[in-house]
Amino acid sequence: MPPTGGARTHLIGGVVVDTDGSPAPGVSVYLAGGPGSFPDVAALTGADGRFSFAVSAEGVYTVQCRAPDGRSAQASAAVGAGGAATVVLRLG
Repeated sequence: MPPTGGARTHLIGGVVVDTDGSPAPGVSVYLAGGPGSFPDVAALTGADGRFSFAVSAEGVYTVQCRAPDGRSAQASAAVGAGGAATVVLRLG
């Protein structure tokens, strides 16, 4: 019998790009704000600049990143009933 009343997992994913639009690998991406509690973790972007996080609540999250050279970016991700949000973080 399937479990009932379990928390639904939502996904926040996206890509970090450089000022010229090329993927930015090895950038630390983390959640800086959001509804309720959320994981206190960071992800490193892959060679394609992509990342993802699993969160358990709908709402608006603040996603931030910091490159090894100190450049950073921030974006908002709105997770709704569809269960996923995608953001683009452009290093400045």
